[in-house]
Amino acid sequence: MAYVASVALDRYEKSEIIAIFAFQHLLHMERNQNIEKRILWVAERLFLEKGFSGTSTTEIAKTVGCNQALIHYYFRTKEKLFWDVFAPKMEQVVEYLDAPLDESIDFIDRICNIVDFYFGILELDERLAPFIVNELIMNPGRWNKFRDRFLRSESRRMAFVRFEKMVDEEIAAGQIRQIKAIDLLIDIMSLTISAFIVAPKGFANGECDSNLRKAYIDNRRQDIKAIIINGIKK
Repeated sequence: MAYVASVALDRYEKSEIIAIFAFQHLLHMERNQNIEKRILWVAERLFLEKGFSGTSTTEIAKTVGCNQALIHYYFRTKEKLFWDVFAPKMEQVVEYLDAPLDESIDFIDRICNIVDFYFGILELDERLAPFIVNELIMNPGRWNKFRDRFLRSESRRMAFVRFEKMVDEEIAAGQIRQIKAIDLLIDIMSLTISAFIVAPKGFANGECDSNLRKAYIDNRRQDIKAIIINGIKK
């Protein structure tokens, strides 16, 4: 009887030990996930504020409050960390590139929708515009990687084909002048980005008066729509 009780107690202790180890393992995993998320959050902020070359993994680790070795453990290189930070955001943006192309409305209204769409993206964080220029457009290697990874998928190709068809139909109907669809998109994107690049001082870091900020955005949005529309009309 004593032996049975001893065996039962031994099994109970082993179960308890296993449960404790499992709990500690879960805590360790949760802590690791929290550290990884914080590294991504801090890296995003510093990349947007200082750019890729102006941000070091040493600074990221110091801001996070972790050992620099952890940065390399989770992300291997600063370049990989860069893409792990921004790839999900880029994917989301690219995924909805065809969202404004509502075929049930007038072509000019579709163009206005595209302008609104790009303004909406850049309004989420005014640091995105200079970031796009400095880290993508002015960096051929990174731009090529972005293009290959996000713009050459079948879904993105089909979205552009839809837009190209809309432009060609308007040209054939005599509604707009001859223009390539890709040139029209580039015009819209470049004008929209420039609106945020040349914004009033303090605009990107939130120091600008909110009413002035709203008035500036609304005015530039309408100006760009007018420029694009007047530029394509015959």
